Amino acid sequence: MKLPPDYVAGFIDGEGCFTIVISKHPQKRIGLDARLHFEIELRDDDRELLEAIQKTLGCGRLYHLNYERYGWNPHVELKVSSLKEIREKLIPFFKKHKLRGKKRHSFRLFCEAAELFARKEHLTLEGIEKLRRIRQKMNVYSKKRSSVR
Repeated sequence: MKLPPDYVAGFIDGEGCFTIVISKHPQKRIGLDARLHFEIELRDDDRELLEAIQKTLGCGRLYHLNYERYGWNPHVELKVSSLKEIREKLIPFFKKHKLRGKKRHSFRLFCEAAELFARKEHLTLEGIEKLRRIRQKMNVYSKKRSSVR
């Protein structure tokens, strides 16, 4: 079942996460690997909701997460990490169905990062540094930043 797009945008405003992951990777020419991720994680008893969000967005994969060792309930995660899906599905969805909360700031930066990836800049040390600077500004929601436009 698909959900109303504005419901999904509102849900993402509260529960979604736009991230840039940079990790060491000895097989890469520059020794580093960069990736874009969009994620939502909920308890497993809300799996149907994440399946509906996945269908509405038209992209992403669902993963079962077992937190038994912590004494927590199992979770399910919707993750979009394919650059093609990010550029062709996720970004156009949120450009059409706007985020209204403070997460719109991270989305704007996520879009900037996606452009760097499209230009293959993430394959250079200079591009990795640009991504680090963008990442530093993402998901920072202090009271001082509440006036973000």
